[in-house]
Amino acid sequence: MSIRFEKVDHIYSENTPFAYQALSDVDLDISEGKITAVIGATGSGKTTLVQHLNGLLLPSKGIVEVNDVTIRAGEKVKDIKHLRSQVGLVFQFAEYQLFEETLIKDVAFGPQNFGMEVTQAEKLAKEALKTCGISEADFDKSPLELSGGQKRRVAIAGIIAMQPQVLVLDEPTAGLDPQGAKMMMDLFAQLNRQRHITIIIVTHNMEHVLSYCDEVVVMENGKMIMHCDKNKFFENEQYMQKALIDPPVIISFKKLCAEKGVQFSADVLDIKTLADKIAKRCVNE
Repeated sequence: MSIRFEKVDHIYSENTPFAYQALSDVDLDISEGKITAVIGATGSGKTTLVQHLNGLLLPSKGIVEVNDVTIRAGEKVKDIKHLRSQVGLVFQFAEYQLFEETLIKDVAFGPQNFGMEVTQAEKLAKEALKTCGISEADFDKSPLELSGGQKRRVAIAGIIAMQPQVLVLDEPTAGLDPQGAKMMMDLFAQLNRQRHITIIIVTHNMEHVLSYCDEVVVMENGKMIMHCDKNKFFENEQYMQKALIDPPVIISFKKLCAEKGVQFSADVLDIKTLADKIAKRCVNE
């Protein structure tokens, strides 16, 4: 599913005294079938950018293309429902969106809203809940009975049940403990590998970007200042400085080693590979 932004601006409260330009002249092509991180400082335009992908926000200028749907500034979107069936958007603290009496009813609501029969919607809901690690014994429970991490998985199941081609996640691990965050990121990686869903993640967590993402988009003051392969992004400390973020631990460690005269190649980006390289050096020396 191709995704393209062409000269896109977005102005909140346009033509009022409160007008604020959140996006400016954004040109961007997002790769199909990849996991792409959207990063940048608070207020850089990350969330505004991704909310254009399912028509939640419309461009003030320019064009957004999502597969067979074209959104032009100043024009009504002809098939917004079709677009939203293809692009699932998971908000930060998505568990606050749960509202039905049981998990099954909540997850099945989306497919039914797009015209699916109850039986088929509930079948997809069960599959989505299982995919998200929810026990079948919990299907008829109220969402209020679940832990915070479980609620978030149920909310994400509600999006997965609609079988989107693109999954957009805004800070999906915010507020979770390290184990819960890892389970969540492993789930997204699984969906990407097994279902070939294009994943777009707004995040501040550079450890997750390093471990799970393929490409990085950097936003700054409403502009897209960088779009590159993950490895290239982490090769150059200036890129991270532009994004106003702290590098992952392994990148900081490699920098400390380099300052002491011990160099490691740019493709060493995980602990196991680094440990193997260090052990080999120790044996050789």
